[in-house]
Amino acid sequence: MPTALSVIGFGPMGSALVTGALRAGLIDPREILVIDVDPAARARAEKIGCRIAADPSYATTSERIALCVKPQSFPEVAERIGVLAAPTLVVSVMAGVSIGRLRAALGENAHVVRCIPNIAAESGLAATVHRCHDSCTAPERDFGLRLLGSIGITVELPEHLFDAATSVSGSGPAYVFLLAEAMIESAKRMGFDQATAERLVRQTMLGAATVLARSGAAPADLRGAVTSRGGTTSAALAVFDARGFRAMVDDALRAARDRGRDLAAAAAAAPPSSESAGVA
Repeated sequence: MPTALSVIGFGPMGSALVTGALRAGLIDPREILVIDVDPAARARAEKIGCRIAADPSYATTSERIALCVKPQSFPEVAERIGVLAAPTLVVSVMAGVSIGRLRAALGENAHVVRCIPNIAAESGLAATVHRCHDSCTAPERDFGLRLLGSIGITVELPEHLFDAATSVSGSGPAYVFLLAEAMIESAKRMGFDQATAERLVRQTMLGAATVLARSGAAPADLRGAVTSRGGTTSAALAVFDARGFRAMVDDALRAARDRGRDLAAAAAAAPPSSESAGVA
């Protein structure tokens, strides 16, 4: 059976893409080649019916490649793949590796869809930003977007906004987790046991996120709906305002964006790694 998709790197994101593609019926598992240096990762892929390999060079026979490795591993992976001999859809989830850099390494036959998903891809609820290079054909673009759509929603952005998007949606789950962590700690200080505090906070987060996603109302309107003048919610929000919550969030997102730019510049300037442990 021909290889319709080679997935290089079967960590959380590679696994999420494969799982999403299978769940959506986009592809037969026997048409997927999973490439990873880790025997345990290959075993997981083989268990769900995928073919496996350890060397990225095997991806060159595929009509589509998903690059799901860490950015610092890209130079070595690109060296193993080489310049692509035939037009190939290349879906990259690597932060900081531009479309230009991908095509410089893999050649003009690399028809690139660059994307930045987040950790919710594992649950099929990712927020993924993407950009398709002009070389992508309509069928390639369609498959790429259906693949990304199998793990959540997709938003197309110009590439110069990718670092900002990483700070908003890529790193965003960590901000929510931090708020949950702080709420649980506060609840415990007010007398709740760990299990009860976690249960209340987890469900509150889930409920609020579900209302935000489904209602279509602006966040400010939803906040207003649960905030009575002089009430308990109003008292809590007054503390947030007094401590500069909005400015702090703005500063945090800008710091994440700027760090992303720095890391991308450093990765582009770094020589190829001689280590093979992180290739896939």
